[in-house]
Amino acid sequence: MQTVCDSHRVQLDRHGELRPDTWSKEWVCVVCGAGVPKGSGRRKHCSRGCQQTDSRYNGRRPTTAKCRLCGQDFSLQRRTGARLQRTDTQWCRTCGRESPEARRYLKYGITPEEYAAAMNRGCDICGERVGALHIDHDHSCCPPRSKQWRTCGQCVRGFLCGSCNRGLGLLKDDPNVLRSAIEYLGRKA
Repeated sequence: MQTVCDSHRVQLDRHGELRPDTWSKEWVCVVCGAGVPKGSGRRKHCSRGCQQTDSRYNGRRPTTAKCRLCGQDFSLQRRTGARLQRTDTQWCRTCGRESPEARRYLKYGITPEEYAAAMNRGCDICGERVGALHIDHDHSCCPPRSKQWRTCGQCVRGFLCGSCNRGLGLLKDDPNVLRSAIEYLGRKA
């Protein structure tokens, strides 16, 4: 005879056998689609944050959102149609989170219109028009903290070509060193 707990004993008496363990199957979070950790006691949500997100809408989660870049409404329905995407999704499929415009906006707060205007002006130091401009910001204001760091947006100084950006970086953004370099070039001319 098997030694089982009370609830499994009832199951054995009613069905003659133990049913498969539904707790051991892989559960998927209804909000973000991530796997729910086994033994967490949760069946629908992978974390407390997803649980709060889901409860915030009382089962009536929004089905559309507005893209932060292009401003278009987009569907939160996944391509397979099986589940909604996370409700905090910020980019439509055409803009995409990995697009250069989305990365610039996320990291520096630079809109595509601001970047296009800077491309028309050219480098803020030498005036050269190049294929892509670097965003120069004050590193002492917002140093990189992690893999996906963001600036405050107030420390962006301008748009530079690659040569000018590297030059400032190699001279450590120090105005005294830049003045010394200008004097040096003036003496040798």
